[in-house]
Amino acid sequence: MTRKNIISMVRLLIVFITTLYMASCQNFLDAEEATKDPNRATEVTPDLLFNSVQVKGFFMFEGQLARTTTIWMQQMSGTDRQLAGFGQYVVTETDHSGEMSGVYTGGGLIDIRNIQKDAEAKGWREYAGIAKVWEALVMGMASSLWGDLPYSEAVDIENFPTPKLDKMSDIYAALQSLLDEAIADLQSSSGGYMPPNDFVYGSDVNKWVEAAYTLKARLYMHWAKVDAANYGRALAAAQKGISSTANNFKTFHTTTENESNGWYQFFKNRDSYMRSGRFLVELLKTRQDTVRLEQYFERLDGTSATGPTAFVGSDPGDGNSGASSLSDIYLAKDLSTSILSWEETQLIIAEAAFKTGDEATALAKLNEVRANFNLPALSVSGSDLFTAIAEEKYVALFLNMEVYNDWKRTGYPESSSDFSSYNGLDIPRRLLYGSGERNANPNIPAPSQQPARNENDPS
Repeated sequence: MTRKNIISMVRLLIVFITTLYMASCQNFLDAEEATKDPNRATEVTPDLLFNSVQVKGFFMFEGQLARTTTIWMQQMSGTDRQLAGFGQYVVTETDHSGEMSGVYTGGGLIDIRNIQKDAEAKGWREYAGIAKVWEALVMGMASSLWGDLPYSEAVDIENFPTPKLDKMSDIYAALQSLLDEAIADLQSSSGGYMPPNDFVYGSDVNKWVEAAYTLKARLYMHWAKVDAANYGRALAAAQKGISSTANNFKTFHTTTENESNGWYQFFKNRDSYMRSGRFLVELLKTRQDTVRLEQYFERLDGTSATGPTAFVGSDPGDGNSGASSLSDIYLAKDLSTSILSWEETQLIIAEAAFKTGDEATALAKLNEVRANFNLPALSVSGSDLFTAIAEEKYVALFLNMEVYNDWKRTGYPESSSDFSSYNGLDIPRRLLYGSGERNANPNIPAPSQQPARNENDPS
């Protein structure tokens, strides 16, 4: 064999081996064993997403947003670290950045929409209706705090990587239509699969319909300050709303540590950060509302009296970490708090009836709520009746963010130096957009370019 033939054969052999090696490597890398993770879910079912939606929702209504607004409304007081700053009305765009992002991700709007899409594709109309109520609840809460938000383009990331900000009024109009769809879905009697992990109402469609109507009424009330016609709309919706305390829309918790109440989880490691607000403590004493004074707050002196030393609150800026904490009731691991309630529904009816000229109904509904807490009936009219309704709602919706929206609409508690300001700083009328969302979306303005008030709360 000539040298030339040997060189040719060696070259052919090298090409053959190289080709064989590359093919075997490609086959190995493309093999199912290499590309398929047996531990990774290939399909996320609506029920799994629904778990995330509920857990995110529960802690959204018992977390940082609730802590901030309840401090601003002086039901509680920020007494240490970051929360002491909130009590002095000092907030930045980083303080609620995670909460704003959470409106959309990790159990937020994206997952809620995926549940709706899957349920509707399979003909599960009632299931889709439940998800639509959740969407209206979360987005209504978010818009009430931030105002204009990404919504119509928020989920379609492929086509809208930087979604626009929709006007607050457009968001609310869309949510009212969405709730109408939800009610129609829930009342369709179409059958089909229902979520076995519905922690709020156990897939009871009648209770979901009542909650949807209460939510409609709440969202109408948010706009009554700029359009009084919303009082009539809220009244009509609330009359179909939550009909008993047994039907309250509540969070769900157990004594298992990682399933426990959000307030318990916060106080467990940050006990000094918050204490009772002096304004609410003193109001309950003045009203002789001993039932809720003892239900809400820690007794300090061990006596059975409700005198000056038994329950003590802290004013904005005082930082009195020796004031009363939350009671054992509210720091129980398995406490479920109300997001939408019979009490709110009846007091919406009372306020809306008053504003539409029906003082008899307004007084009757007010006294129904008072009777539920063993308080004597009132006999008031005119401006005194309106103040009594606003005061009762302020007390009844303890730790509920809706108190913040009520204050912006009604002015109760009345603006005064001991309630509304600290060192010349007024209570903020909205939250700053989160820095995380602003850095990712150029449509979100810098703090200096954001409005001081939302569209439904003009000066």
